Amino acid sequence: MRVAQFLRQPPVLDAGLALLLVATSMLLGRGLFFYDADTGLKAGALFGSVAALREHLWWWWLAAIPAVAALLIRWRWPLVAFALAAASALVHLLDLRLRLVGLPLLPIDLAAAVTLYTVASVAVRRRTGLVALGTAVAVHYVLVALAIRGEAIGGYVRAGLLGVSNGRVSGWAAALWLTAVPALLLGIAWAVGDNTRNHRRQRAASDLRAAQAQRERDQRAGLAVAAERARITRELHDVVAHGLSVMVVQAQAAEAALRAEPDTAEVALTHVIDTGRASLAEMRRLLTVVRREPDGLELAPQPGMGALPALIDQVRNAGTPVHLHIDGEPVPLPAAVDLSAYRIVQEALTNTRRHAGTGASATVRLAYAASRVEIEIADDGPGNPNGSGVGNGLRGIAERVRALGGEVFAGPHPGGGFGVRAVLPTAAAP
Repeated sequence: MRVAQFLRQPPVLDAGLALLLVATSMLLGRGLFFYDADTGLKAGALFGSVAALREHLWWWWLAAIPAVAALLIRWRWPLVAFALAAASALVHLLDLRLRLVGLPLLPIDLAAAVTLYTVASVAVRRRTGLVALGTAVAVHYVLVALAIRGEAIGGYVRAGLLGVSNGRVSGWAAALWLTAVPALLLGIAWAVGDNTRNHRRQRAASDLRAAQAQRERDQRAGLAVAAERARITRELHDVVAHGLSVMVVQAQAAEAALRAEPDTAEVALTHVIDTGRASLAEMRRLLTVVRREPDGLELAPQPGMGALPALIDQVRNAGTPVHLHIDGEPVPLPAAVDLSAYRIVQEALTNTRRHAGTGASATVRLAYAASRVEIEIADDGPGNPNGSGVGNGLRGIAERVRALGGEVFAGPHPGGGFGVRAVLPTAAAP
C-alpha cells in the first residue's frame, strides 16, 4: 500500500513521464542516435561527416534537457516550465537539417503540450493560458519562417520539407505548414487543461455549497437544541420554585406548632427535609441545561403523567387510535421526570399524527420499576417521522432525556412503523 501511494505522488508520476518520453524519443530516432548506416550517409550530405552529425546530436540532447526539467517542475512553476519546454521544442523544430534526414519532432517535445495543459488547468484566470498559447504559436511561426527564408538552406529545404520539386514555395507558407501540427497540439492541450480547470472550479463551488449547507444544518440543530434547553430550564425553574415555596410554608407551620404541638412540628419538618432534598435534585438537573430565562415567564402548573389519559383521549378524538399499557405499579415520580415523561409521550404522539399516515394507530407502554420508568411509543404507519433522525421533535426528546441522565432510542421498526423508547431514572440524588 505504501509503495502504491508513493508511486501516485505527482513528482514520481512526472519523473516517470519524463523517462517515458526520453525512452520513446530514443527508440523512434534510433537511426540517428545509434547510427544507422543509411541514415548516416544521408546525414553526411548535410553535416559533412558522421562526426559532425554526432556532435550535432549532442547539442540536440542538450536542448532536450530543459524539456525534462520542465516536466519535473510543472506543478510548482507552471509558466516557467512551459517556457522551458516550448524553448526546447522550438530549438528542435528549427533544426531543419535533422528533419530532412528523418528526425521529426519526437515525444520529448510533447513536454510543451503537457506543461501548457498544466498552465491552463491551474491558472487563476483563463486569460493566462490563452496568452501563453497565443505567444507560443506566434513566436513559433515567426522564428520558423525566418529560419526557412535563410540563405544557408534556401529553397532546397522548403522543397524537401513540403515534398515539392521546385524552390518557389515561400518561407512563410512553409512556416505555416511546419507550425500547423504543433499549434494544433498546443491548442488541444490548452482546451483539455481549461476544461479541467472549469471542472475543478465547479467541484470546488459544489463542495463549498455543501459545506455551507452542512453549517446551516448544524446551526439549525444548535438553535433547536438551545430552544429546547430553554424550555426545559423554564419548566424545571417552575418545579424548583414550587418546591421552595412549599418548604417555606411548611417551615412556618412547624415554627408555629413547635411549642404547642411538637408532633405536628416534627411531621412538618420531615416534609421540609423531603421537599428540600427533591428540590436540590431538581436544581442539579437544572444546572446541566443552564440558560438565561426570557422575560414574561409563565408560571402556570406544568402537566405530568396524571394528565396522560386526557392527552391520549385528545389524540383519539383527533382520529388516531391509541392503546395504553401499564406494566408495574404506578408510583409518584419526581417532578422533572413526571413532566419530561409527559412531554416525551406528547411529542411522540404528535409525530405519529403528522407523519405516520392515515389509518395509523399508536401504542403507549409505561413500565414502572424501582429506580426507573420506561416509556415506549410505537406506531404502525407506513410513514417514517423524522426518518433521518434529525427532526426537531426527536432532538427535544433526546435533550430532555440527557438532562435527566436517562437513555433514549428512536428509529423505524424492521416490520414497519416508527418507535421511541426512553428510560428515565426516578431515584433522586441524595
